[in-house]
Amino acid sequence: MNKKLFFILILFSFFFKDFAQSNPSQLFQNKEAKKNRKANQEQANNNLKKDTASNEDKPTRIQIGGGGLYTSLNFFKNAQAFTYYPAYSARLYFRPTNFLQFVVDYSKVQQVNIVPTWLNVHNTYLDVDAHLLMHPNQGKATVYFILGFSSQFWKGVYTGIDDYNYYVLHVKHNTDYKTVYYGVSLGFGFEYSIIKRLDVYGEVRYRITKTDVGFGLSDVCYGAGLKYTLFDFHPKPVYNKPGKHFKWIKGKSERNF
Repeated sequence: MNKKLFFILILFSFFFKDFAQSNPSQLFQNKEAKKNRKANQEQANNNLKKDTASNEDKPTRIQIGGGGLYTSLNFFKNAQAFTYYPAYSARLYFRPTNFLQFVVDYSKVQQVNIVPTWLNVHNTYLDVDAHLLMHPNQGKATVYFILGFSSQFWKGVYTGIDDYNYYVLHVKHNTDYKTVYYGVSLGFGFEYSIIKRLDVYGEVRYRITKTDVGFGLSDVCYGAGLKYTLFDFHPKPVYNKPGKHFKWIKGKSERNF
């Protein structure tokens, strides 16, 4: 008797399972659940893409940089056979968007003699520039245009010898002379990412200033150096590729429906 009851229960369980699987309402619910899961997954992927795009459009960064440059100091201070002198520079970057960055640049030129007119000449520059950024092919390279304000601090001993500007520059001979020249900077440059957070840059800048002997192009300087990202407030999200176990569990769960 017990064996008959056990056999009947087994048959009933198989019959009920087949009925449930073949039940139209149950099949409809399974399809709807699968459809909802797919829609939720697509929505999550779209949200991730939007967040990633938002972060890439607004990669707020604070960076520092340093390098060297060649500067002609000032074309108005007598023409010479060699008019370029080495200098070093330090920079602070602020990038609020992926297409604009602001730069504060401090450059100091080694002491030079512009013989025979100027001796022991010291020069420092302070520039505040805006860089308009472009990203060819969304690669590691960036090119930019420069537009900004420039100031040049000039200090030296004026001898007055062979100075073709003597009729304009009314300064006593053999005296210390110091002044500040203000103007604008125009130019272009590039950046290239070497490794994470470290870039190399190179640029050409044209300085147009008002000096004590005239107004116009006073300097064309060439610079290059390195920049390092101190803070990145919108880093790209880290994507971890699902492993084999995840794929096996996902496939098994979908087959159950």
